Amino acid sequence: VMKKKADKGEALELKEFFGSYSMDVVTSTAFSVDIDSLNNPSDPFVTNIKKMLKFDFLNPLFLAVAFFPFLGPILEKFEFSFFPKSVTDFFYSSLEKIKSNRETSQQKVHRVDFLQLMIDSQKNNGLQKDKSETYTSYYFDHEILSQSMIFIFAGYETSSSSLTFLAYNLATNPEIMRKLQEEIDSTFPNKVQYAKI
Repeated sequence: VMKKKADKGEALELKEFFGSYSMDVVTSTAFSVDIDSLNNPSDPFVTNIKKMLKFDFLNPLFLAVAFFPFLGPILEKFEFSFFPKSVTDFFYSSLEKIKSNRETSQQKVHRVDFLQLMIDSQKNNGLQKDKSETYTSYYFDHEILSQSMIFIFAGYETSSSSLTFLAYNLATNPEIMRKLQEEIDSTFPNKVQYAKI
């Protein structure tokens, strides 16, 4: 994508490019979901994550909780949320689908991602077969969803902003970029291999 735009002489919004890359990395790490957000911007994961990340700090609800923290628990009781309901519903249903697919899958492929670690923690936390199991299970699922959304929110924005800032600094300091390229080439004279990193 970058090369195509460069060949045409078009400007490239690096924040958008690194944002897509960060989103792919975060969703792959958190859910083992490959969304290819750069080439597939209409994917439901991409559109819902973008809705979630359109966060308005001037939102009256946010300002009320920021200035009057005691309102937080009260708003929780009334089920107010900073995120749109459609987004949380989408992620909750996706979480349920991914979780049930993993539990019922004939192939017991053990994934090492954030969601699987949370599911394993839920199983190991001793959900006993008693009358409160569904209640406890619901809250664990709710916690998994909340933690996953925080993971996406924190990972996407910080990574994409850091990469954009790095690219800006390298572009404005060509001598540093040359030195960095020389160090990379001397450390990895051949193709970069995962084991060496």
